[in-house]
Amino acid sequence: ALLGVFLTGCAAQQPRRIVAGGTEAITSMGVDLQDFKNAAGQLTQAMLNNGHIVNFEKKNGRLPVINVGSIINKTDLSIDLAQVSGRINEDLLNSGLVEIVANDAGAIAANKEDAFMNDVAVNRDDAADFYMEGTINLLTAANADLREKNYTFQIRLNNRQRRTVFQKSVDMAKQGGKGSSIGW
Repeated sequence: ALLGVFLTGCAAQQPRRIVAGGTEAITSMGVDLQDFKNAAGQLTQAMLNNGHIVNFEKKNGRLPVINVGSIINKTDLSIDLAQVSGRINEDLLNSGLVEIVANDAGAIAANKEDAFMNDVAVNRDDAADFYMEGTINLLTAANADLREKNYTFQIRLNNRQRRTVFQKSVDMAKQGGKGSSIGW
C-alpha cells in the first residue's frame, strides 16, 4: 500500500506543459509578470484608441511615430521590464496604427551614418511625434493578519511640445494572510 502511495505521489510531481503565465502558473509574489503583461496590453489598447492616435493619420497623411521610453519600477519587486516593454512594442506594432522609433545601438548608429552621408547636422528621420513613458507604483496596507499590495501601472503619452495627451492607469491588487506569498 505504501508503494502505491509513493508511486502516486511521484506521478503527481511529474512536469507537465502549461500556458506560460496562465492561470496555472505559480504566483509566488502575489502579483506576477503575467499581471503586468496583461496591464500593459490594456494600457496599450486604451492608448491606441486615444483621439490623438486615431486621428493623426487623417490630419497628417502618415502614421504617428512613437518613441517608447522607459518604464520606471518604483516597487519592491524585481520585474522583468524588458518583457513588459516588449509586450507594449508588440501591441503597438501589430496594431498597424503607429510606427515606433528604434532605440537600439544599431538604429542609432545608422541614423548618425545617414546624417553624415547626407551632410546634415541632425538627421530628423528618428523624430517621434509622441513619447511614451510609464511607472509602476506600490501601495501596501495591513490590518491584523490581513496584508494587501496594490500596484498601479501607469503610462503617459506626451507630444513633441511636452504636453501629456494621454494618461491611463491599471491597478492590480493581491491580498493574503500574514506570512502569505505576497511578500510579507
